[in-house]
Amino acid sequence: MATIDVDKLRDYLRDYCGTAMFNGFPAAFLDVVDIDSMDGVELCRKAEDMGIDLNRFVVGES
Repeated sequence: MATIDVDKLRDYLRDYCGTAMFNGFPAAFLDVVDIDSMDGVELCRKAEDMGIDLNRFVVGES
């Protein structure tokens, strides 16, 4: 199992959803609010549901 940098993932998801919100998808605001309260597992599930490659956020692999 890989270790994910959840702080980096959280920042990415905030930017991703925030951009969507300001580009005509106001429902993305709910995602931005939810992202701040999610734990690491929930963030990973959310990212996977959105089609985001979690390998970008893996830390500590040689």
